[in-house]
Amino acid sequence: MLQMTLKIRGKVQKVGFRYSVVDYVLSQSLPLVGHVRNLPDGSVEVVAQGDIEALKDLHRFCTKGPPRAEVREITEDLIPIKKLDFKSFELLSE
Repeated sequence: MLQMTLKIRGKVQKVGFRYSVVDYVLSQSLPLVGHVRNLPDGSVEVVAQGDIEALKDLHRFCTKGPPRAEVREITEDLIPIKKLDFKSFELLSE
């Protein structure tokens, strides 16, 4: 079990990025829990927990995001975890 934290920079706020991440996780039935939120610096943060293949799939999606997004940079932190800290995958309000 792993936790991946992504910080996504570029034109990623006010383009539906957070909603598209949640929709992608749910529509693809990815076995992930966590959240996505806007950060004050204009970036988007994704925290996801699950298996490596599902995390890779989500990372690939986040490199592009929705059609109006312009992803310029993604930083990633990946750590092993013993248990899941979340019950679902959700959008956090600002």
